[in-house]
Amino acid sequence: MSVGVNKIKPGEIISMKDYMWAYVGLIVLLLVVAGIILLVRYRKKRIERLGVKGGKMVAKILKPWALLQNYKVINDLYLPLYDKTTQIDHIVIGFFGMIVIETKNMCGEVYGDQKAKEWTYIVGDNKRKLYNPIMQNQAHIDCIRHCLAKENIYNITIDNVVVFANNKVQLYLQKGDGIVIKRKQLKKLLHKSRYEKDRDVDIDRLYHALMKYSVTDKSRIKQHNDGVKEMARNNQK
Repeated sequence: MSVGVNKIKPGEIISMKDYMWAYVGLIVLLLVVAGIILLVRYRKKRIERLGVKGGKMVAKILKPWALLQNYKVINDLYLPLYDKTTQIDHIVIGFFGMIVIETKNMCGEVYGDQKAKEWTYIVGDNKRKLYNPIMQNQAHIDCIRHCLAKENIYNITIDNVVVFANNKVQLYLQKGDGIVIKRKQLKKLLHKSRYEKDRDVDIDRLYHALMKYSVTDKSRIKQHNDGVKEMARNNQK
């Protein structure tokens, strides 16, 4: 009785060299995937750092001026907006009324019309869309007025101001009702006579009215910040 032996067909033998190439290919693939993950995380952290840095630079200008005028400044205020939360970068409360500031920290070139929903943001060869920060800040102002109305506070003069914290940014914008400036122009704006007028505004009342509606729940703040980060990442694509 003969014992059957399976014949090995050509191409079925995998040499040690083939194993090594397969192993090297797997390592390369893993390195590429790891590199992509690290790049995404780096860009995410960079966006966060730029936003925080820009806000701090603007707050540094507002603080001494407000103290000298006996005005109040609120930085990074979270207010309820329907079933969500909105973040307001800076609010100045004075006898003249209020200044609501949206801070952007980016370089490159920004093109847009104040009445257009989207602006164009160009860095090198990359062209991206930027949601109109004036409209974004107007939504903040509407939210503020809604909160004040609950406290029976009406007819407060509120200026919509957008500050680009990076002075190297080039702005090519159509003029409109909003105020769009670079950080280096902020001091000059604050020293305008309109911000020295006394319109008999009760500063403390406005301050406490807004702080009454301040969102401090960490889960809601995290949900808001995660949404902003996701939007920023999409704009980076």
